[in-house]
Amino acid sequence: MSLRILAAPLLLAICLTNLAAAQESDGDQTAAAETPAAAEQPPAEDAKPAAEEKPAEEKPAEEKPAVEKPAEEKPAAEEKPAADKPAAEEKPAAEDEKTVASPEEVKKLQAVFDQRVKEWRKATQEFWAEVNEFHTAGGDVKFSEQIRWAERESATRDAMQAAFLAASDLVFADHENRDARTFMAQSILYHAQNDWYEGLKDAALAMLEVGIKDVQLNVIAGVAAAATGDFEVAKENLKLTPAEGDEGLLKVARRMNFMLDPLQEAWEKEQKIRQAEAEADDLPRVLLKTTRGDVLVELFENEAPNTVASFISLVEDGFYSNVPFYQVVEHEFAQTGDRDGDGSGTADYRVRDEATGERGIFRGSLVLAKIPNPNAAHNPDVPGTIPDTGSSQFLITLLPFNPDYKELCCFGRVISGMGAISTLNRAKVEKEKDAPVVLPDSIIEAEVVRKRDHEYKPETLPY
Repeated sequence: MSLRILAAPLLLAICLTNLAAAQESDGDQTAAAETPAAAEQPPAEDAKPAAEEKPAEEKPAEEKPAVEKPAEEKPAAEEKPAADKPAAEEKPAAEDEKTVASPEEVKKLQAVFDQRVKEWRKATQEFWAEVNEFHTAGGDVKFSEQIRWAERESATRDAMQAAFLAASDLVFADHENRDARTFMAQSILYHAQNDWYEGLKDAALAMLEVGIKDVQLNVIAGVAAAATGDFEVAKENLKLTPAEGDEGLLKVARRMNFMLDPLQEAWEKEQKIRQAEAEADDLPRVLLKTTRGDVLVELFENEAPNTVASFISLVEDGFYSNVPFYQVVEHEFAQTGDRDGDGSGTADYRVRDEATGERGIFRGSLVLAKIPNPNAAHNPDVPGTIPDTGSSQFLITLLPFNPDYKELCCFGRVISGMGAISTLNRAKVEKEKDAPVVLPDSIIEAEVVRKRDHEYKPETLPY
């Protein structure tokens, strides 16, 4: 039985309107509901960055940066690109995992799964109560209400992820468990399409392990593995990428497969740097409170001191309060830092290019945006971006960029909260005719939570 057939009865329920009904359905319907935060917006397949944004005009067609691992995270000294590692994280599908668990073990895992689904449904109901209160409140929306909304949504997403991981554990132990398999089938597709990679590799491997023959599962497992730094699993599964299927996932799989070797080499180098950073434990950190929940980032002051000084000074000046993620391109990046939200905004100054190519760009990397070079499309010998045009705008990457592209400054990374980034509304700057309007999510507030004992005053260039 294929993944799509198994999930088919539930896929239509991945939307905001059906979620409320799913909250009250019986146990067989638990797989059909989705976290309210994420299923509302259509994907932005061909969104193009506006001026000041995505440096991706640089890359050739199939080698461009892709998105990678989103959400339940893990702090600084870790192995995964952008942070975030949920509870029962990546376990390889080894031969010994095929052994059948005892009835007592299965019973315990079933109880955990049932409890996690119950908690997720309760969190969903509480979120909807918050939604109703939010939309019926009179007057202007207050900052405290925005924060409360973000906290509820974050709690709902975390509860869903816990249920997802519990389902994965149960399927590994009890291959024929219909409830867990159904929940997994629906959740795997949702996670993959929304660039939410935490726990996704194991879930896809679990479904393959129980005998579901669907090459799309191999594609998902391979992309998730590449996003989270498991390149052997990525190579094994991405070599099976078919010629036809979900075009969005296939494009990502081909792009990842194209750059696996250089990406693995860059990742090994990155791990050594992160280990040294974890031992020193003194890099600056900034907390971004967003409309999808909190995102904690760590800044690479060692390699990009002036870029970090600019970012911290803007945060401390309140520049990033109520600034939208005005462009979110699926499988690539989320872009913010423009107060006007049209791609043209800056901090009224520029900074010189710094540390370009010194840190690899992985899932959850913070990358300073630059103005695309209009001549790059016609002349491969000119750079893809205009030098020294970085300012306030930056990208948070959903998947890694091609390590061979070295024009951009990676000045930090997400160490927790990639689930929030993965579920941002897929907003576009350039909208297709008659396309529905997608309101962007925003940074509600940014706060410096740790910095070194010196002044952060950037050297700037005039605009």
